[in-house]
Amino acid sequence: MSDQRIARMKRACPTLTEALQRYVAEVSIKKKSFPSEKSVARIWLSSRFASKSLARITPMDLQEIRDEWLQEVKPSTVVRRLAMISHLYTTAHKDWGMFWLDKNPVSSIRRPSVDDGRDRRLYQRIRLYGVPAEECPPTEFEWLCRATKSVELPVIALIAIETGMRRSEVAMLERERINLTNGVVRLDKTKNGKVRYVPLTPFAEDALRVWIAMRGKVVRGRIFTIQPGSLSKAFSRARKKARKEYEALCKKYGRRPHPAYFTDLRFHDLRHEATSRLGAVFSPQKLASITGQTLEIMVRYYHPKGVDLARELALSPLGKRQREELRQRKLALA
Repeated sequence: MSDQRIARMKRACPTLTEALQRYVAEVSIKKKSFPSEKSVARIWLSSRFASKSLARITPMDLQEIRDEWLQEVKPSTVVRRLAMISHLYTTAHKDWGMFWLDKNPVSSIRRPSVDDGRDRRLYQRIRLYGVPAEECPPTEFEWLCRATKSVELPVIALIAIETGMRRSEVAMLERERINLTNGVVRLDKTKNGKVRYVPLTPFAEDALRVWIAMRGKVVRGRIFTIQPGSLSKAFSRARKKARKEYEALCKKYGRRPHPAYFTDLRFHDLRHEATSRLGAVFSPQKLASITGQTLEIMVRYYHPKGVDLARELALSPLGKRQREELRQRKLALA
């Protein structure tokens, strides 16, 4: 193909707006992350490059907007925005016949480094000495349940804590996938597309049994009505309200509030909590199968408490043997 023809095709290249509209309609709509991709697309459509031809967007353009965004949002958010445009160029080149778009500008810039590792777990011993438990529940979970107006959030949060299921997996649970007789849930719509079986703890099984009974005889379909996005918002509202109520209680009794309670807590942290609890029951291989993670990724979710590890060591054959040796030494010295 002649250089002149390639130049004519580049001049007829669609704008970022036109390309994004086609991408969302043909590619994003097939993804499970469709709602979030629509949101990312809106960000790009409101950028100063929206009316610019795909062929004229340069790495320098993307560097500028990357640096601007880093002043406003987290690196992980910027990475997701750049990833969408990168895939847009790949799709245009390979699937839409724009073979002359041989240079993806995103591949020529450095993406922000992301550290998504978290070790936040639920606090289980919230105490104000002299204040009865009726006024000051001992766990963050109880405070959250008391603070929310949603009737579904406490049940969903409990199931997440007890099973390690993702936000969307719990919110979209279907009655026909729940086997209360054997205490297991079958998940067909998972993040990696593979069917997963999740065992139910007695608490999770009881919560589901009670909830299903309250809703009447539901044979098929979803057992919750709340959407995953709305679930995160409801959780955030409950967390903020719980913090205010906790601070008000501390003020009432002249106590200093603990700075960590109800702060930096996300719904996804309930998955960390569940993984850490179930890690004391299942082997790493079985735990990875339950949570749907690889062994490498699962390390980011398993955060045992130091006191639990110390107790496990003390009760292990090694701990018992060493304690017995110390006892014998003391007897010999007596």
